[in-house]
Amino acid sequence: MPLNMPEPPGRIREEARSKLGHVARAGGGGPKLLGEVAPEDVEVSTPHQVFVLAPDDIEADGGLERAQPVGWRFLLESGGNVIAGAEVSETPERTFPPSFYRSSSVGATATAIKAARALPQLEAAGFDLRLLRIPELYQMALWLHSPHADLLIPLAPSPIGNEGKITPPSVFFRELVAAAREYRSRRVPSPGDGPRTPQPPADRNRNPGLPGR
Repeated sequence: MPLNMPEPPGRIREEARSKLGHVARAGGGGPKLLGEVAPEDVEVSTPHQVFVLAPDDIEADGGLERAQPVGWRFLLESGGNVIAGAEVSETPERTFPPSFYRSSSVGATATAIKAARALPQLEAAGFDLRLLRIPELYQMALWLHSPHADLLIPLAPSPIGNEGKITPPSVFFRELVAAAREYRSRRVPSPGDGPRTPQPPADRNRNPGLPGR
């Protein structure tokens, strides 16, 4: 069976494609983002929903069921090469304009997807493509989801290693518990500190002036 890539709701993909053209024509981020590639030669491809998970959930033995959807991500391709990423953030109240970026995570995602397509598990069941982020721990993983099973592929750089390799969720979260505890030990709570909403950090290898994902 193929790796499923559910289409985002509404006009999210069309708006990302339209905004990409505006960004390139305006010249602000276009040349740096696309290099010498014209925006009309770029395909907004490989849609996948983005989920986030907090360290507190991991320490509480929470798993993928606690992951919260926060938006959609695309790969920008030209001539079979992935050159950048695009992301649309969502809340229950609104959908935000797309952002575009180049980062190491984009290439790592493309490599992991290529490996995922060859997995023998896909012969028995169809999996939806997702992305899991744990921002505070600098952990991202490709998430292959089906009604009967979940598979994770950590993306480089990963604090638990296993970059690009299938990792069962039980092993993935067991390896992250120590990192979650270390994060909590370093965190200095402020007065009245309540539940926090995790925010994606900038990619440590991103280009200046472009948001990392």
